[in-house]
Amino acid sequence: MKHDNPVPRFRKTIAFVSILVAMAAPPASLSQTTSKRPVFNKIQMIVQDGENFDQKPVVVTFLDDSILIEPENSLLKKTFNYNEIERAEYSYSKSPRWKTGLGVGAAAFAFPPLFLVAIPLGFTKHRRHWLTLRSESDFVVLKLSKSSRKVFIPTLETKAGITVAAIGEDK
Repeated sequence: MKHDNPVPRFRKTIAFVSILVAMAAPPASLSQTTSKRPVFNKIQMIVQDGENFDQKPVVVTFLDDSILIEPENSLLKKTFNYNEIERAEYSYSKSPRWKTGLGVGAAAFAFPPLFLVAIPLGFTKHRRHWLTLRSESDFVVLKLSKSSRKVFIPTLETKAGITVAAIGEDK
């Protein structure tokens, strides 16, 4: 009777467990604080600077009752209570896509008509992952990283109890 050598089986087991651990690890753009709140740091917020628009790096933290968006400049900090978020839209495009209601309504109270011209011109030549959040009194446009969007959007939907509407292509 021939017995299997236990060493190759042990190596296969170690390799299998290593793969499972690597798959369960959060993406590099998601870090956890000591309180286990999801924190995303590879995200940019679109802000108006005079007549121009700029992208500012932000850290997005999902708190118990709200989402906190913190750029380096604390003057631009935004907080959205989950129960006050009216709409969330995701698009994969060169610039954020606007659906009737969200983009027009958000632009109407936040920016002059220049906003409707500047955004479609786009920030890049490549398609990006955009997320727009809107409450009754505020809105924000975020550019998500490729690695964070697959975790960010489900986290938002779960925490806020909303469905993120996909506009245009989904990748």
